[in-house]
Amino acid sequence: MPTEKKFPETEMVLSKFTVLKTVILPFISKKRKLLLGIAAILLLIIVGEIFLRARFSGNKEAAKTLSTNVNKSYEFTALDNLGKKTTGKIKLKVTTAEKTNQVLVKDQVYTAKNNKLFLIVNLELRDDATTSLNILPGDLVRLAVNGDEDTKFAPDLHNNLVLVAAISTRLERVGFVIPQEAKDFKLFVGELEGKKETVAISFPS
Repeated sequence: MPTEKKFPETEMVLSKFTVLKTVILPFISKKRKLLLGIAAILLLIIVGEIFLRARFSGNKEAAKTLSTNVNKSYEFTALDNLGKKTTGKIKLKVTTAEKTNQVLVKDQVYTAKNNKLFLIVNLELRDDATTSLNILPGDLVRLAVNGDEDTKFAPDLHNNLVLVAAISTRLERVGFVIPQEAKDFKLFVGELEGKKETVAISFPS
C-alpha cells in the first residue's frame, strides 16, 4: 500500500494561517478597541475643557471703567539706588485717572469688593539725563475723597523705588481703594516735605 506523502509547504501555510487566526487577528482587534477607547477619552477631555473655559469665562465680571484726562506736569529731584537725593531731575506727568472695579497686578486680575472701587492715576516718568535715575511715585501723590482735605490717603497700589532709564519715558501708575459711592476726588502732588499742588479729578456721569 503506497505511503501518503505530506508536503512541508502546505503544513507551513496552514500553521501560519492558524497563528494569524488565533493570535494576530485577536491582538489587532484588541489594539484597535484600545486605541478607539483612548481616542474617545481624549475627545471627552477636550470637549470638557472647552465647556469649562466657556463657562468660567462667561461668569467673569466685566471691567467697568470710567476715565478722565488730567495732563498735569511736574519736575522732581531724582534719587540714587539707595533713595538719596541727587542733582538729577525727573519729569512726572499725571496723564489720566481711571475709576474701575478691576485692576491687573502682576498678570493677575483683582476685583474690588465690599462696595469699593479702584482709583488709578496713570503717570509718565521722563529722564532726560544720560544716566538712569530713580523716583518714588508713591511718596509724591496723595488723595482726598468727598471734600475731606484733612484726611489724605497714600496709594494702596504703587511700586517702591522706580528706575527710569537714561533718555527715556516710563509709564507708571499709583492706585487707591475708594468707596464706591465717592464722587469728589482731589490729588495732592508734591514732595513729602514740600509744597503740594491740588488737582481736582472728575469723571463723566
